[in-house]
Amino acid sequence: MKLKLSLVAAVAVLAACSKSTEETLVANSVTTNGVVPAGAPPSPAATATAATPTIAGFDPASAPPGTEPAGAWPYFGMMDGYEKFDTVNIAGRENKKYLEDVGYDRTDFFDGTKLIPVEGRTMITGGLGSSASFFQVQKSYEKLVKDMGGVTVYEGTGKPMEDRKLKFQAARFRGQYELGEDEMGVYMVRTPTRQIWVEVYHPWEDNSKNYWLTIVETKPLEVKVRMIPAAEMKSNLDSQGHVALYFTFDTDKAAIRPENQPLIAEIVKLMTSDPKLKLTIEGHTDNAGSPDHNQALSLGRANSVMGALIAAGISPDRVQARGFGATRPVADNATDEGKAKNRRVELVKR
Repeated sequence: MKLKLSLVAAVAVLAACSKSTEETLVANSVTTNGVVPAGAPPSPAATATAATPTIAGFDPASAPPGTEPAGAWPYFGMMDGYEKFDTVNIAGRENKKYLEDVGYDRTDFFDGTKLIPVEGRTMITGGLGSSASFFQVQKSYEKLVKDMGGVTVYEGTGKPMEDRKLKFQAARFRGQYELGEDEMGVYMVRTPTRQIWVEVYHPWEDNSKNYWLTIVETKPLEVKVRMIPAAEMKSNLDSQGHVALYFTFDTDKAAIRPENQPLIAEIVKLMTSDPKLKLTIEGHTDNAGSPDHNQALSLGRANSVMGALIAAGISPDRVQARGFGATRPVADNATDEGKAKNRRVELVKR
């Protein structure tokens, strides 16, 4: 009986200690890898590799407020002794296409649990050198971000992504071969006006001490595309039989974004003014991705436009959707500008 009581007491003590440890971890919402551990205490094996996050993961809106950066965009430079990637010094033709400094793009960052899509001004570059370990790279950028009042979102390998069957939507150089062996560090500072995200990344297949650096500053999209009015659409349809329109879609997604509604309204105006007009809505993509994937994506986008028109009151017998994938380019897919022109929806007169 004494032995049983002792065992029960010991179990009770361990349970109390476990609960206390769990509450402490939950209270500190950002750990060394930036996420709250799961409800159950992590096993020693899990602790040695990466913390087990909660389902919710990291919430950018709950991050503590930080300070504005002191310098100019892109705010963060290279490690000492490292040369910034450019089209001359970077190895491999494929890698060159990932370099960018653009006013607006989309990048998804891993927080240990899920992928967080972030849109805004984006720079993708990296450091060419051999004087630092990747761990030193991680900790150096982490300190810069934390000095601004920022936090660590995630540090570790891509193994948790593999376990959850997650894939980067805007993959670029990430996860090309062995995602589970890739190493990354993700950091974020929430200033009074925006979020600034920093990711350092070392792909498994890269045997050097180089690293990739991605910086994203959240900001709203500045629309620089002129709206094609219904009258101009009609003119093109009458003279050429078709008109190309450029809707905005999320990467690899078919759903129409809210900012496309004015363009939908112009098509509705066009078809309302000419009740006999019937249209084929054709979806087209660039050549990124497999033929089957591009075919399905182009048809999905055409169907989305058709669905929006029907929802706006256009009779279903006046519209039909077709997808052509990348089989009918209107520009060279070797350039970003050409790819952008090929990602289109065309209205074709029937």
